Amino acid sequence: MIPRWIVWLASAVCVACMLFILAPAFGRDPDGRYAGSPNAEWFKTQHNEKGEWCCDKSDGHYYDGAYTLNQDGSVTIGTGRGATTLQSYMVLKHPNPTGRAVWWYLDGYGGRTSYCFAPGTLS
Repeated sequence: MIPRWIVWLASAVCVACMLFILAPAFGRDPDGRYAGSPNAEWFKTQHNEKGEWCCDKSDGHYYDGAYTLNQDGSVTIGTGRGATTLQSYMVLKHPNPTGRAVWWYLDGYGGRTSYCFAPGTLS
């Protein structure tokens, strides 16, 4: 026979876990890219040359690191062994109103999946 206090303790732990799991998650907009931003509509409407939405599955991240626009239209992000090359269809050709490079990607179990890249103002 299991003592009654163990049953109560186990029940309380289960209820606490359920409340934690079911608690609402509130989004945040730390740098103003989304709601209320003058560029919010631009972020939401970007597509690569294949017609895939940039932010349908991923978020646009400002990218302040090194990148190279290659002759074939692709872009190489980063340098050295950690560099990533995105195919030319992923590189947006129209103006970027933010002035900063934006990389749309999603980190998952299989690694990083890239969708789009908008070059910023190169200095």
